[in-house]
Amino acid sequence: MRDKNHVQMKIEVANPTHVNQIFKLLQAVAQNMREKGIMQWNENYPTLAHVKTDVANKIVFLGIHDHELSAVISIDAKQSPEYGEIPWKYTSGEIMVVHRLAVSPTAQKKGLGNLLMDFAHQKAINEGYSAIRLDAFSENENTLHFYEKRGYKKRGEIYFPYRKAPFYCFEKKIK
Repeated sequence: MRDKNHVQMKIEVANPTHVNQIFKLLQAVAQNMREKGIMQWNENYPTLAHVKTDVANKIVFLGIHDHELSAVISIDAKQSPEYGEIPWKYTSGEIMVVHRLAVSPTAQKKGLGNLLMDFAHQKAINEGYSAIRLDAFSENENTLHFYEKRGYKKRGEIYFPYRKAPFYCFEKKIK
């Protein structure tokens, strides 16, 4: 895939040989956020078990940029139980859910997150989903702005274990 600035990234489904690389990338992103005072991810989330489960279920997609694993995204139709508390606008049809979008700290600000979200959107269209939902940490201003700029609308907030601040729930209708 290529973005408007001509950044190229190959996107492929992860396999079991990628598990440790994916987990290492997620840990680097978590550390980078903590260094910026964003306490979104910790030792309880995401775990190696999350990565192994996602890979086994074939829902993790890798972003390969400059011959390196630079970004990941997990996409499926499983909504967190906490999502039941949210007054969603789009309730008919199948819903795609984005989990754990992460771009390596060394590859950020190159448009790779946009390419993965473009991929998710096109996958939603191709597979007949009616909307995409996701959640974002309320104290991660860059991420909130990223989703709002892409047309996602905030529908409410939820709390997850081991986090002090809420996560905002967003959705976007697939056209």
